[in-house]
Amino acid sequence: PTPAPPLPKPSPLASLRWRPARSPSTMVDTKSKSELELRVGLRNLRSKDLFSKSDPCIIVYQKRRKMGWTEVGRTEVIMNKHNPDFKKRFRMEYHFEQLQEVKFEVWDWDRNTKSTVGQDYIGCVTTTLANLVVDSGMPRPVMKRTGRVACKGRARMIIHSEELSESSEKCFFRLSGLKLPKMDFGLFSKSDPYLQVYRQSGGGEWTLVHQTEVIKKTLEPRWKPFTLSARDLCNGDDRRPILFRVWDYDSVGSHDLIGEFERSLSELRQGAQFGLKRPKKKKQKTYGQIEFSEYKKYREAMFLDYVHNGMEINLMYAIDFTGSNGDPSRPGSLHYRFGNQPSPYADAMQRISTILAPYDHDQLIPVYGFGARLKRTNAVSHCFPLNFNYDKPEVKGLPGIMSAYNRAFDNLLLSGPTYFSEVLQYAAAVASGHVFNNEAQAYTILVILTDGVIDDMRQTCDTLVQMSNLPISVIVVGIGKANFDKMETLDGDGKMLRDSRGNPAKRDIVQFVPMRNFHNNTFGLTDETLREIPTQVLQYAKERKVAPLVRAERDWSALMDEKAISGAVIGQPTYGQQAPPVMHMQQQQYQKTQPSGYTGLPPSQVQPGYIPAAQNVAYATAPPQNLGYAAAPPNAGYPNVGYPSPGPQQIRYAQNVQQVQPIPTTVQSVQPLRQGQNGQGYGQGAYTSQQAPPAYFQPPPPPS
Repeated sequence: PTPAPPLPKPSPLASLRWRPARSPSTMVDTKSKSELELRVGLRNLRSKDLFSKSDPCIIVYQKRRKMGWTEVGRTEVIMNKHNPDFKKRFRMEYHFEQLQEVKFEVWDWDRNTKSTVGQDYIGCVTTTLANLVVDSGMPRPVMKRTGRVACKGRARMIIHSEELSESSEKCFFRLSGLKLPKMDFGLFSKSDPYLQVYRQSGGGEWTLVHQTEVIKKTLEPRWKPFTLSARDLCNGDDRRPILFRVWDYDSVGSHDLIGEFERSLSELRQGAQFGLKRPKKKKQKTYGQIEFSEYKKYREAMFLDYVHNGMEINLMYAIDFTGSNGDPSRPGSLHYRFGNQPSPYADAMQRISTILAPYDHDQLIPVYGFGARLKRTNAVSHCFPLNFNYDKPEVKGLPGIMSAYNRAFDNLLLSGPTYFSEVLQYAAAVASGHVFNNEAQAYTILVILTDGVIDDMRQTCDTLVQMSNLPISVIVVGIGKANFDKMETLDGDGKMLRDSRGNPAKRDIVQFVPMRNFHNNTFGLTDETLREIPTQVLQYAKERKVAPLVRAERDWSALMDEKAISGAVIGQPTYGQQAPPVMHMQQQQYQKTQPSGYTGLPPSQVQPGYIPAAQNVAYATAPPQNLGYAAAPPNAGYPNVGYPSPGPQQIRYAQNVQQVQPIPTTVQSVQPLRQGQNGQGYGQGAYTSQQAPPAYFQPPPPPS
C-alpha cells in the first residue's frame, strides 16, 4: 500500500486560548440515541363495573438494566369509556443497539388512590421499542395473566410512536460582513476577520460552538457556509439568545474584537442584517454589520425516519468452522454444544439476533459457514449455506438460525484456513442487488463470527474497500482468546481502510468487537457491535441524497373489525380473492388468539355463511379489477356469481379446463354450480362441452 499523505500543517488559529471545546467534526450527532414520544389508545373494552362502563387507566413500565421493571408514568383516568384515546404522552430514549422492553398495564380505576390495590386489572401489552418503531399504530391484543386476550378476545391497544423533531433540527448559515472597520494600522491596511458563534448555558455563561475561517485583508468577508444543530445552538429553545462575535485576527499578540450581537433563532431571517456593537463602549456605535446571506432551519432525516417509513434491514451470518475452534465434541471447544450454557458462537448469535430481528421484516436470514470440509464433497469450502440448500439459504428467525447451526455439524468437519473474501464477495453480490433509492430501500448487515487471524488479509481489504460503495455494514465478532490485533485494521475508526493499491474506502462499514471484553457484561456486546449501524446507514443515504420513503399511515382496520374478532357470522360472501399464502405479522398475531387459528373456514375453503378471520375481511368482496373475470378462481370454492365482459385474466382462473368461451356481454348473472352438473349452462357458455373444473365438485376439506 502507498504511504498515507502527510498531515496538514496546524492552522494559526490552533493557538487561540478560546478554542472550541469540540471541533466542528465532532459536533455531528453520530449517536444512535433518539427520543420517542408514545401515545396510547384502547379499543373494545368491556364493562368491569356493574352499572357503568369501565374507567380505564394505563401504567407504563420500562425494563431497565439491573433494576427490572420501573414505572415510567401513568395516563389519566377516562371515565365510562371503552374506546379511549389518552392525552398523556410518554417520552423514552430509543437506542438501536439495545433491547428495550416496555409494558403497558390496563386497569379499571375505581378508587381514588394512587395504589393499584383494589383496582380491577384488565390486562397488559408487553413489547419492545423496536417493535413500536417498526409497527407504529398496530392494534395489539391486551393479554390477561392467564395468557388469553382480555374482554373475550376483543381488547386491543394502539400505540403510536413518533420521534421528537427538535432532536434533529439543523440550521444552515451563510454569513457575510458589511462595512467592517479597519483594525490594522497603515494607509492601505484592512482587517482579517473571523466569526464565532456561542450558546448560552443555564447559568448564563457563553460556550463556543463554532468558529469560521480567517479571511485576510477584507472589510466585507464572506465566510464558508456551515451547519449547526438546534440542540447545540440553544438546546432546542428558539427563544434562547445566541451570541455572534467577530474578531480581527493578529498573528502576533491578542486578537481585536470588532463587535458582537445577540439574537435568538426565532429572530433570524434570510437576508436580515444586524449591527455589530462593543459592550464595553458607553456610546453604542455600530461597527459594521453581519448579513445572513442564506439561513434556513430544517429537520434532518434521522435513522429512525428511514426505519419507520419502511427501510428493510436484511441480516446475514457467516460462521467460522475452522479447526482452531477445537473439536466440537469436547468441552474446551468454542463450538461445544452439549453443556448447560450455549457455545460462545450460539451466545453471540442469540444476543445480536434479539436486537436486529424486529427490523428484518420477513425474518428470512441467510446463514453461511466458512473454513469447513464438507462431507458431501470432501472439499474445503469458504462459503456454504448452513442448511446446505444453495437455492434457498435462508432460515426463519432465531430458531431457524440455531437449528441450522446445530444440525450443520453432522455434515462437515472443522478445517481451515480462515478466508473472509469469499463470504464478503457473496454478501457484496447480495447487497448490490438491493435497491436503495426514494422508491425502495434495503440495507444489509453481515455478521461474521470468527476465532482467529484472517489468512487472506489483502483480498479481504480489497473486497471491503469495494463494498464501501454498497448499502451494507459488516460486523466482525472475535470469539475466544486469540490475538485479534490485525483485525483492528479492518475497523476504520482510527483511519480509513485502504486496499492493496492505496485506494481508501468511501466510508467506514466495518465494526470489530472482541467478545472476551464483554464476558461478564450481558449487554456490552450488542451495545458495542451495533452502535455504529445507524451512523453508517445515514452516511450512505446522505452521500446519495436519498430521503426516507414517503409512506402513508398503515391501515390496521382489518384487525379492528369487531364482528370478525368476535366471530359473528358475516353472511354469504360475494366473489372474493384467496387470502395471501404467506401469513403476515398481523395474521400470525391473530392466529395466536384463536385455538385453531381461524374462527371459521379460511377463504380457500369457504362455504355460504362462513365466519372469516379478522385478516380475511378485506378479501370478502370482489375488488374492481375482478369485474372482468368469467368465473371464480378454481380453488376458491365460492358460489359462482359470474361477471359480464370477461377480460384476459379469465384464462388464469380456468386452469382445470382446456377450452374457454367468453361470456356474452348481455349476461348479468350466473347460476351457482351444483355437484354433478356439467359445463352446459355453467356461466351460460363459459365452459363449452367441458366438464366444470374438478375443484368445484369436491367438497371443501376440513379446516386446518
